[in-house]
Amino acid sequence: MAEFAIALSAASLGAMLFFSVVIAPTVFQALPEADAGKFLRAVFPRYFLINGQAAALVAFALLFSGEVLIALITAAAAALMIAVRFYAIPIINDARDRSLEGDAAAKSKFDTWHRGTVIINVIAMIVLVAVIIIMFGPQGLE
Repeated sequence: MAEFAIALSAASLGAMLFFSVVIAPTVFQALPEADAGKFLRAVFPRYFLINGQAAALVAFALLFSGEVLIALITAAAAALMIAVRFYAIPIINDARDRSLEGDAAAKSKFDTWHRGTVIINVIAMIVLVAVIIIMFGPQGLE
């Protein structure tokens, strides 16, 4: 199970980094802003759900590997990612729509919620890095 946790952590981390560093910036360079927004609205719910599910599987594998503390931390990161999918994204989309209609308060709400999801995404990546380091560490994979 430890090998599965490491492999899935690495795969999910790689996908998250690729999306954050390559896909998201490229979308805004290659597409008009309205089209880029449509594309990202279609991708982000899937991104957070799939990576949240992957983190949940990692947590499950870690639990069976006896790594209870890191399993609980990973489960918390998974829950945050899934909460973003079902709770934060609808709020962000609504605030963005109202912002585009000229609602200044909605722009501030969008910025705040978007920043929060970016922070959650970074936390999830840090957790996955920690899983890999801990599982490959001096006592890892024994």
